[in-house]
Amino acid sequence: MDDEQLREKLKALTVWTGHREMSLTDVATIQPGLGRIMPEVGTRTWKLYYAAQAENWALAAFQAKEIKALMELGAFTRPKHADALNKYLEKNWKPVQEAINTQDFPAFEAAFTKAVDAGNAYHKLKDKPYIVWKLPDVPPPDLDLRPQKKS
Repeated sequence: MDDEQLREKLKALTVWTGHREMSLTDVATIQPGLGRIMPEVGTRTWKLYYAAQAENWALAAFQAKEIKALMELGAFTRPKHADALNKYLEKNWKPVQEAINTQDFPAFEAAFTKAVDAGNAYHKLKDKPYIVWKLPDVPPPDLDLRPQKKS
């Protein structure tokens, strides 16, 4: 069997998901793009900031790790954005994570502000100047952001 025949067989292959039959093409189609991933990044970024402000460094570290993973997922599922996302993570996100690790809010706030500005600059660079993320003025209402005592 040559490569083309194998490709055709794989295209025809379906699997039962527990809900429906899906082909590999179906599975590829439902993978999240940046339009689905970035709103979650924004929500987690909001929570990250206010967790750090409340000195809940464990929650801040968790949100920063999840944001990084989401951006890596975006780079994987949308390779045309991989270079920009990976550069952003190295240049702009790493200082945020380092400030969280040292539990230094002034350093965190400076790195956070630079990261937000750089993210918005990437939106312009990627022909989406109408996307300008900003930190909401109030903490998110769905989490208790105070540090929790270990039990």
